[in-house]
Amino acid sequence: MKIGIASGDWIAPGRIDEHEHWGGAGWARLGKYIPYFSHDVVNGVLTWNGSHFQIKDNYENQVDPDVIILQRLMHDTLADHIKKAKAVGQIIINEVDDWYWGLSPSNVAWASSNPRDNKKENINHYKSIIVASSLIVVSTPYLYERITAWQPHCPVVILPNTVDVKAFTPVVHTDRTPVVGWVGSTMHRSGDVELLRGVLPPLVKDGSISLYHGGAGGLISFASLLGMDDDSVATAPLCDASDYPNLLTMDIGVAPLRDTPFNHAKSEIKLMEYSAAGIPWVATKISSYQRFADTMGMGRLAKNGKQWISHIKALSDVNVRIEEGNRLRELIWMYDLPNGAMVWNNLIDTIFS
Repeated sequence: MKIGIASGDWIAPGRIDEHEHWGGAGWARLGKYIPYFSHDVVNGVLTWNGSHFQIKDNYENQVDPDVIILQRLMHDTLADHIKKAKAVGQIIINEVDDWYWGLSPSNVAWASSNPRDNKKENINHYKSIIVASSLIVVSTPYLYERITAWQPHCPVVILPNTVDVKAFTPVVHTDRTPVVGWVGSTMHRSGDVELLRGVLPPLVKDGSISLYHGGAGGLISFASLLGMDDDSVATAPLCDASDYPNLLTMDIGVAPLRDTPFNHAKSEIKLMEYSAAGIPWVATKISSYQRFADTMGMGRLAKNGKQWISHIKALSDVNVRIEEGNRLRELIWMYDLPNGAMVWNNLIDTIFS
């Protein structure tokens, strides 16, 4: 059996180097699993040959997969092609990791997927594409509830995120002034970082912490979102997804999210990554983060500025950071990558059983 993967989540050439790279969701949900699939996998560009889908690989070869896994493809003709491909026996799996229908207009992805601004590729077509599939795979209970409400004529399955724990080097905590950090792209946010404007700058000003942003390189800096000068935040540049674990070098990780429908669909993956690096974290008290903290039996959640400050000050104690970081690293193995790969393989095997 051959599996073809076609993702719409890529970092364009020029943002890192002259090459194309996996985007965060593309890598987290598909790319990193490829070496673990028990069947042949080809990753590339989705093409149509008249009766079924093919994948054009890096060598311009046209490959005929038995199973096609799609991610974030929203083209207007795709739903009809899926129906034709299914009619000749091709299995179409749609991987859904974000609730695009809950995007804030402040998020740059809103205009690019809005029917008013993009007639050819938008969320209306995307919905038709998803419900036309043979199987829908989602990352969170929120996405499961929203998509099953559409009553698709196919199963919807939750496949939780996992992390490659061994790829993360545990941070060595010292008694230095703690570095508070956030890792990610500022390009697709919805006012999330701004939640910490009244939290982080005052702590920097009084010398309690310093700040770090891993993954810098967009048009908007992490510092500017906090209302600070760029030279007040240390940065590391955006990198290939396989090198992402090397960005996690801070003492305390933060994960702010506004209370929006889009963010309710978010998974716990950022907290998983912090935990894999042995970094204690403070996160917004939002559904997915609450669920993760409950499962782990630890973690710090904040619902207002006072709680954010209290948690960060508590983690200023190096012994507290060491204890929490070690415990998080120990517990995160339950979410190790091979466990997720096994679920993917079992899922695909079940289709053909």
